[in-house]
Amino acid sequence: MFKPIAITFLFIFLITVTYSQTGENYQYLKKYILTQQNLKIDSSNFLSIYHNKELHYLYPLYKSISQENKLINHLNPVQFLSELSESVSFTGDYYSALEIEKKSYDKKLEDSISQSLNKQIDLFAGLEFKDAKKYILEKSRSQKVVMINESHNKPLHRAFTASLLEDFYAMGFRYLAMETLNQFPNASLRQVNILTGHYTNEPIAGELIRKAIGLGFILVPYEDSNYSHTVNQREYTQAENIYKIMQKDPGAKILVHAGDKHIEEGATSDERIPMAAYFKIVSGIDPFTIDQTSLTEQSTSEYGAAMYEIFSNKNAFVTPVVLLKNNQPKDIFDFNFCDVYMMHPPTKYRNGRATWNSINGFKQETAIQPIYQTLFFVQAFYEKEYQEKLVGKLVPADQTYITAPDGYYYLYLHKGRYQLVYRDMQYKILGTKVLVVE
Repeated sequence: MFKPIAITFLFIFLITVTYSQTGENYQYLKKYILTQQNLKIDSSNFLSIYHNKELHYLYPLYKSISQENKLINHLNPVQFLSELSESVSFTGDYYSALEIEKKSYDKKLEDSISQSLNKQIDLFAGLEFKDAKKYILEKSRSQKVVMINESHNKPLHRAFTASLLEDFYAMGFRYLAMETLNQFPNASLRQVNILTGHYTNEPIAGELIRKAIGLGFILVPYEDSNYSHTVNQREYTQAENIYKIMQKDPGAKILVHAGDKHIEEGATSDERIPMAAYFKIVSGIDPFTIDQTSLTEQSTSEYGAAMYEIFSNKNAFVTPVVLLKNNQPKDIFDFNFCDVYMMHPPTKYRNGRATWNSINGFKQETAIQPIYQTLFFVQAFYEKEYQEKLVGKLVPADQTYITAPDGYYYLYLHKGRYQLVYRDMQYKILGTKVLVVE
């Protein structure tokens, strides 16, 4: 153990980060893994951050790199890259997560779409931009149920939801229902750890949960626990589970954070009926639905990715916005399955880390000096949560394997006391150190 040290906010000018800068550490890990003969990797056909009943944030990267061909053959290339992108996003390497997702798209199709869209001169004609947070808060005041979604490999979306919590609580919302929360009796819903949920093991999601608990929100798991259900049975069960809150508490105001298309209010051509559509039927309540995923970096499809790139290149915006036309919300895709479609600006990077990790100023960039020769991965745990014997079951406040040009690691932390954990490329703990952020 080392004596506590005090670190204050360190301002460093924004720098343009290329793939070689932000992807270098991932590539370094990849080369290392390919030379190792003694890494014990299980034979299952999926990627997981759980290893020996503990959290191991590098394990899915070991597996994806050492068993790439096997996993691609089993999962198919798109699913493999999707799972890998999610795994990398958990480590704090957002740029590499986006680059991996990008590889899953058909480049020829994306280029063809871009050429077609560029010829449509009036594609964005008459559109107005409104600050997303202000617009959403204004429209949510009179709502009983607000639903917002995320792409599972984009912690950015969780950061935005976290930035809304204080205002939603002030407006009378007392329930936060999340698809990711553990729906079984062993769930940890008063303290963040391995038993809180799956995606809540990602540091930004963990911060979202901690902030909600601190404000006084009641956490509500609503995922279907019957794994034999069909897709539509799962959606229906999710809707019923959310409605049960209102049956027990008729005056309840609920914020729902869901994955991808679950919040769509209409059925799609594949005959899937989303959770939000079922919720309208079972409850008689029309939820206010907010889509973050259709128009975001890499989006959820080649078409969305091409649309986002063209739109962001032609329109300068530095904060999240909603799109309006004739003062009404506009879905550029004309699906209109959600009430509001919002856009996040292209990510800015500083010292290799996405600056939205600050969660709208809630956390500050903090420099961590590398003090071990074989250091690769740095984690910061809240001192009040930290227990040395249980470190494998705890969720860090932040973590990264990215080193900045000055050789330091940069974590996003708010004021408080932390336990730093230093790990090498085999995930072995090299040492710990108390950190005080002032």
